[in-house]
Amino acid sequence: MSTDQRIGADESGVPGYAALAAGAMVLWVVAEIALRWELVAILADPIGSPRGADMLLVGIGFPLLAGAIAWLGRRRGIEPEDWDYEVSLRSVAAGVGGVVAFFVALLAVVLTITAIQGMPDAGTATPPVEPGAATWVLAALLIVNGLVVPLAEELAWRGVIQTALMDSYGVLAGSAVAATGFVLKHVVVDGGADPIRLASLVILAVIFSALRARWGTASSTVAHLGANLLATGLAVAAL
Repeated sequence: MSTDQRIGADESGVPGYAALAAGAMVLWVVAEIALRWELVAILADPIGSPRGADMLLVGIGFPLLAGAIAWLGRRRGIEPEDWDYEVSLRSVAAGVGGVVAFFVALLAVVLTITAIQGMPDAGTATPPVEPGAATWVLAALLIVNGLVVPLAEELAWRGVIQTALMDSYGVLAGSAVAATGFVLKHVVVDGGADPIRLASLVILAVIFSALRARWGTASSTVAHLGANLLATGLAVAAL
């Protein structure tokens, strides 16, 4: 369904799509906090691993949450074809280029911060898993954070939310609002972010939103998968 048809089907027009996007963002944040703060605390001891509990809950919860947001979007007229999952050589290549751009930009940020503040204390870094974590926890981290999270977040945040925002405010402003919301979501759920983490979130959000606007959600999904798989794989390999 075209943008004009969607707006025509929604008597509230632009405010309706803005409200859909805002509601979807709030829903995601509240649900993720419930999953990763409350339920993880309950399941960590029975499962024997806080990170293992986190990955199991995210692996189940994120696809359900993305599906719920997609359903809400369809009720307002944002159909699957509007998510723009057009797979082509160009969209895939752009996504791969986005991965390269992310790591180059992040390296520049790290070097700049290091030059200003000096090398960070390695002892202050938060490990990806707790000491002595079982092999299944590492495998779950790689699968969930590397595959499930990008696929679910891209459907919800670029396929539905950014689509609604671009329809409401135009491509540039809508993409900027979507990127800002994506960064804030991570900062809120994580309980804050150090300068390097914040920079990585901003870079990723800008790249993902730009790819979605120019080459579609398939392209931003490729970039998200590549960035998460590489980052998670390196973190696991370093243990």
